Amino acid sequence: MKLPNLPWARFIGEGALIIISVYFAIVLEGMSQDRKAELSAHAALAQVLEELREDLLDVNEIRAYQLVADEKYSALFQWLASPESMPLNSVADAMDTIFLTNRTLYPRRSGWTTMVAAGQLSELNAPGLVARLGNFYESVNPRLTDGGLQYDENLTDIGRNSGTKIWDGFDRRLLTTDVRELTAFRNQLRFLHIWGNLWYLDRLDDYSQALDILIVEIESYLQINSFESET
Repeated sequence: MKLPNLPWARFIGEGALIIISVYFAIVLEGMSQDRKAELSAHAALAQVLEELREDLLDVNEIRAYQLVADEKYSALFQWLASPESMPLNSVADAMDTIFLTNRTLYPRRSGWTTMVAAGQLSELNAPGLVARLGNFYESVNPRLTDGGLQYDENLTDIGRNSGTKIWDGFDRRLLTTDVRELTAFRNQLRFLHIWGNLWYLDRLDDYSQALDILIVEIESYLQINSFESET
C-alpha cells in the first residue's frame, strides 16, 4: 500500500535534520573550545615549569653563596675574639661578603598568577597537581620569601648600626678594641648566623627538594597529555 505524500511529514523531517545538525555543530564547537582552553592551560603550565627550573638554578647559586657566608661567619667569630691578631684583609673580605653581597631568593610566580587569573587551573583536570601547586605558591613560597626578607632586614640593620661602629670598611681597620663593644657585635653576628644564614640554608634545602618533586610531576603531566593529544 502506497503511503500518501504528506508535505508536513517532509517538513518535520527536514526540520528535525536541521535541529540535529545545529545541535552537533554546537557540540563540536563546544568540544573545540574546550580543547583550545585545555591546550592554553597546558601552555601556561609549561611556563610555570620553566620558571620553576630557573628558580632551581637560582637556589643552587644562592645556596653556594650562603655556604661561603657560613665560613665567613665562623672565621669572624674567632677574629673578633682576638682583635690584636686580626688578619685585616681577611676580615674586610668576610665583612663585605656578609653585609654587602647577601643573596636570598625571590621566586618567580608570573606563570602561576596568570593561570589563576585566567581560571585555567580547572582545565588541567588534575586536582591533585593543582592542590600541590596551590600549596607551593601560596604556602611554601611565602614562607621562604618572608624568611629571606627578615634575614636581609636584620642583616642590614646590624651592618649599618653595629658594624659601622666597630669596623671601617674604607680603611679596613677596627674602630675600637673595647671588649664589650666587640662582644656585643659578635653576639649579633651569632644571631645572624644561626637565625639567618643557617636557618636559610635549611629552608633552601627543603625548597630545593620541593622544587625537584614539583618539576618532575609537571614534566610527567605535560608529557602524558602531549602524547594523548598526538594520539
